[in-house]
Amino acid sequence: MKAVVLKRPRELVMMDVPRPTLRDDYHVLVRVEACGICGSDLRYWLGENPWALHTLGRHEENPPNMILGHEFSGTIEEVNASQFEHLLGKRVGVQAFRVCGHCALCRSGRENLCRDTVHIGHAQGWGVMDYYPGAYAEYCIAFGDLLHPMADHISFEEEAMRDILGVAVHAAGRATLREGDNVLCVGGGPVGLCIAQVSRARGAGRVFISDPSPLAHRVLERFGGFTCINPTTENLNSALQGQRCAAVFDSVGTAETMADALPLLAEGGVYVNLAVHDAPITLNATALGSERSMTTSSNALYRDEREAHSLIESGEVVVQPMITHRFKLDEYQQAFDLLMQVPKQAYKVVFQMTAED
Repeated sequence: MKAVVLKRPRELVMMDVPRPTLRDDYHVLVRVEACGICGSDLRYWLGENPWALHTLGRHEENPPNMILGHEFSGTIEEVNASQFEHLLGKRVGVQAFRVCGHCALCRSGRENLCRDTVHIGHAQGWGVMDYYPGAYAEYCIAFGDLLHPMADHISFEEEAMRDILGVAVHAAGRATLREGDNVLCVGGGPVGLCIAQVSRARGAGRVFISDPSPLAHRVLERFGGFTCINPTTENLNSALQGQRCAAVFDSVGTAETMADALPLLAEGGVYVNLAVHDAPITLNATALGSERSMTTSSNALYRDEREAHSLIESGEVVVQPMITHRFKLDEYQQAFDLLMQVPKQAYKVVFQMTAED
């Protein structure tokens, strides 16, 4: 089958590789129909290991021959046990990670931090392989008991966005939002936009989104209901007109964004950092007075994935308008070149394997 392989940092190559072998009863084979390019994919391309940084709190070297891609949907092509035969030919969204289920973290309901996670598109937990499975490919392995059957009115590309929405659902859950609370999203990219939508669905009051990109502002305008701020021309404090936020969600995670946004946190509020970098950060401890707290958000829980699927199906969260570019898989280099341009020229990019009706 054709697959786009990350041979080593900054080297993507389309190759013929063997179709994945179904080894366990719960393994199924998915014919990939749509796959999003995640920000973490760009970090892998640069040589980072975002899964390890977020989950383990340290950098680990990536193996060669990773097939990236974990935001995907498709059609079930093959199963490995009779209990999953009813799935053959079905349109499904794929949960890209599987946890051990028996470690202390899993048993305490924190499976998003499981050290023995097996993760599609991240080369995590598979042992040593010739090619690590991912959805930048014609076919990809998946877990038959961790699929999301798609309603007829949902497109493959919409369902592929469920993964990033699951991350947003989990992040929103790291803060205790009450009806009418103000929220600030630092970073107006796809994950920031998803958090903003989830916050609104949970009853937030005013939702502010800060991003310097003109492209991001054009996309955000399609959604309405949010107060968009350009931090390069507006002081965040002035833009909020003295209001404070019960939750700040930072998907940029730099010392600069924290210095700008921490003072906007209300008493008892929670600052949630979604972008963990291997870099020192200096903070003035008084910023965390009045029982303000700072935390991180890593991955998603199983229930977060299910909620994200339901939010898309119900229409409470809209994802399709954030997709600005679509490419065929063999146009991968164009897609990555576009995403790496400064200033930003693409918001959310999806590989479409086949044309949708």
